[in-house]
Amino acid sequence: MLIKGLALPSNSRSCRDDIKLVKCGKISSILKPLRVSLHRTLEAEPEKGFTKAINWRIGRKKKYILALGIIAVILISCFTFLSLKSNPKANVILPQNNNSTTTPSPTAHPKPKSSPLPNIIRIISGINGAVQADTQPKPPGLIESSQGMNTTVWTEVAENAWAFFKPGVGVDQVTGLPYAGGTGFKAFTDWDLGAYIQAVIDAQEIGVIPTNGTWGSDNRLNMVLSFLENRPLNNTTGWPFWFYDATNGKGYLENSTYASDGVDVVDTGKLLVALSNLINYNSSLTTRIDSLVWNVNQNRSNYASLLPIIKNNSGSNSLYAYYCWTGFESFWPQQDNIPNQIMTNISNSSTISTYNITLPDTPITCEPLLMSIFELNNSHPELTSLIKEVYQASEAYYEATGSYAAFSEGSSPGNGYVYEWVVAPNGSTWQITNSSMYYYNGMNPVIFYKVAFGFLALYNTTFARSMVTSLEQALPTPTNGYFDGMDTGKSLDAGSPGSDTNSLILDAALYYIQNNPDS
Repeated sequence: MLIKGLALPSNSRSCRDDIKLVKCGKISSILKPLRVSLHRTLEAEPEKGFTKAINWRIGRKKKYILALGIIAVILISCFTFLSLKSNPKANVILPQNNNSTTTPSPTAHPKPKSSPLPNIIRIISGINGAVQADTQPKPPGLIESSQGMNTTVWTEVAENAWAFFKPGVGVDQVTGLPYAGGTGFKAFTDWDLGAYIQAVIDAQEIGVIPTNGTWGSDNRLNMVLSFLENRPLNNTTGWPFWFYDATNGKGYLENSTYASDGVDVVDTGKLLVALSNLINYNSSLTTRIDSLVWNVNQNRSNYASLLPIIKNNSGSNSLYAYYCWTGFESFWPQQDNIPNQIMTNISNSSTISTYNITLPDTPITCEPLLMSIFELNNSHPELTSLIKEVYQASEAYYEATGSYAAFSEGSSPGNGYVYEWVVAPNGSTWQITNSSMYYYNGMNPVIFYKVAFGFLALYNTTFARSMVTSLEQALPTPTNGYFDGMDTGKSLDAGSPGSDTNSLILDAALYYIQNNPDS
C-alpha cells in the first residue's frame, strides 16, 4: 500500500489521510432549524410577531416582499448545502498515466462561480436598509499592522498559535493529551502527538509558556511521556491503536487499528522526530524516552522490528520518507544513513519546469519540506535549495495566475482532507489529490496558513507577507489558534484550528527568532 509515496507492507495503512475527514465530525442537519424558524416567522401575527420584534416601520406589502426574500435566501442556502453534501467528489478523476511536464496555464485555475445570494441581499436591503449588502473590512491583523517582522511580532504569532493548545481548547484538561481537531474531535494519532510535543518545546523556547507550573512545559511533557509509557496497546498486534481518545487515553476504537492491522510507519517517524528533539531539549528525559522507544522493559512496541522497512526504502525519493526516516535514525544511527540516500535520490532526479522555475521531478508538497527544515537537527543542505525553489515557484504561480500558492496537506472546503502537490506523483505540477491519489479536476487550491507563515519565516518577502495578510483579513481572529486556511475562491471553511497547523506555525516562529537574534 502507498503511504505518502512510501512502499509499506500490505497490512499497513495510511493513518494521516482520513483523520481530517473524521476531525470535521458529522455535519449536523441545518434543515430542521431553518424550517422551524421559517414556520414561526410566517405564523406570527402581522402586528405582534417577527416584524414588530425588530421594530421595522414598513407597510404590509413590503413585509411580504421581505418575507419572500428571506425565504429565497434560506432555500438557496439549503439547496447549495444539499448539492455539496450529496456529491462532494463530483470533480474526481483518475490519476493520469503520463509524466507530462507541461506548465499549467492560468486558465487551468477557474475563477469561482458567482453566487446568486448577493443580488437577493441587495434586493432585500432596499427595504428601509433592513439588511446591509456589504460588510466592513476587518481591522488590520497582526502582520498587516506591524511595521516589519521582528522577534516581538513573531512572539505574538507564536502566542496566537499556542492559543490552540490551551486546556479545554486543543488539550484535554484532565489527561493533558491533545485534541487533533480541537473540541470538534477529541482524539489523536502518533503524528498528532508528535506535533503536540514539538509545539510544547517551541512555545517554551520562545517564552510563550513557563517551564514550571500545572500547565508549564515540564508538566505537559510529563503527562505525554506517562501516557506513552502506559498506554494500552492492541492485544493482538502489540502496536499502538491508530487513534487514542484524549479524554481518557484509551484506544479510540471507532476509527482505530484493529487486530488485522499493523502500525503506521510514517506516524511513528513523526513521533520519533519529536522525541529525539525532546531529548535535545531536556537531556534529563533521555532514559525515559530511550526505554520506551527501545522497549527496554519488554512491555512496549518493538519499533526495532520496523527497521527492515526503512532499509527497503533506500531507493525512495519521498520527502515524507526523508523526514520520518530521520526520526528512526536518531535512535538507530547505524541504519546505513538512509535519509541521506533519499535526499541524494531527490537531488539526482530528472527535472521539471513550471513558470520558468526548475524543480526535481519528485513528489513535492510543503508539509514535510518545512518540517524537515524547522525540526530536524543538521538537516540536509539540499533542503535549503529545494525549499527556495519551491518558494520561487509559488511566487511565480501567483504572478501568472493572480492566486496565492501555499501548497500542503489539510482540510478543504468541499473535498475533505487533501494533498496539494507542487510536483505531483504522476509528474505533473500544481495538482490536488485525496489520500487514494485521485486527482481533483478544477478544485480551488487551499492557501494554507502554515505554509504562508513558513515562507515568511524563511524569506520575509513582500509576497509572503502579502499572502499572510490576505489570510488574516479573510479568516477569523486566531483566538483559539489559526485556521488551516482558505481556498482561492475565498471559502472560509477550510478547516477549523488544529494541531498540525498551529504546531508548524510555532516551528516557523521559533525558526525566525533563532535565526534573527538582533531583530
